[in-house]
Amino acid sequence: MVSFSGRNGLVPDGMKLEQTSKTLRKRIFARFYKQEYSFYDTIDFSNYTTGIEEMMIEMGVQYEFPKSGIIRQKNAEALEEEVVYSDEWYVVFDFIERYLRMCDGDKLHLMTNEFNKILEDEVSAYRIVDKIVVPITNNAEIETINTAMNTKYDAINTHIKKALELYADRRKPDYENSIKESISSVESICCLITGQSGANATLGKTIKKLKENHVHIHAALENAFSSLYGYASDENGIRHGGIDFQGAPAEDAKYMLVSCSAFVNYLIEKWSKVSSV
Repeated sequence: MVSFSGRNGLVPDGMKLEQTSKTLRKRIFARFYKQEYSFYDTIDFSNYTTGIEEMMIEMGVQYEFPKSGIIRQKNAEALEEEVVYSDEWYVVFDFIERYLRMCDGDKLHLMTNEFNKILEDEVSAYRIVDKIVVPITNNAEIETINTAMNTKYDAINTHIKKALELYADRRKPDYENSIKESISSVESICCLITGQSGANATLGKTIKKLKENHVHIHAALENAFSSLYGYASDENGIRHGGIDFQGAPAEDAKYMLVSCSAFVNYLIEKWSKVSSV
């Protein structure tokens, strides 16, 4: 639940891109600390190490091998200094991504949820999707992207994941190529359904053949995504670097990522009803 200060607009850095509040940074680090450092009294430090040391190296944070609880605490304080007190707003998000790459299974699920709760409570303009911090806060949109990125089809998953990464790059976002990858995910599912390849494996051609493979969609949807092919591939389209798409804005990339993810999920569900996919 969003805090009183968040509900009443009293959090000065809330819901703004390229900003993170000191409170948010402190809460993120405190949750990490509780997970990773609260049990060190039970550890045999002579044989103990974790991926946290490698993470600290990536972040340029000095550390000592944690041969005792005192040194491990010293390492934690050095990491906290970098995460909480850095002059760069995005360091806490770099930290989150590096840490979650170390996690898997139940721990990954737990910490993703815990961090997202903090981001929501602190009215951050970012959420975590598949270990990546992205400027998306709508839970339905997040679920849509997550579903499209975790299908049984590697080609689709790869396109959506790449689109997400290009969109979410905080230092150098590439919205044009994010849009291309989003569109390519729709092209991929249409090719899978219709079995088309080579010169025929284009969105413009395959979407018209869906009905031949017993996947029937409303004419308005077919027309809309046929137009999407023109948006992508005609001489002024984004795949050809058309003038209209130079410096594509963030909102276009987000719209295409969410819309293409939703359409991919829709087509897979339709297809599953008429085949043994």
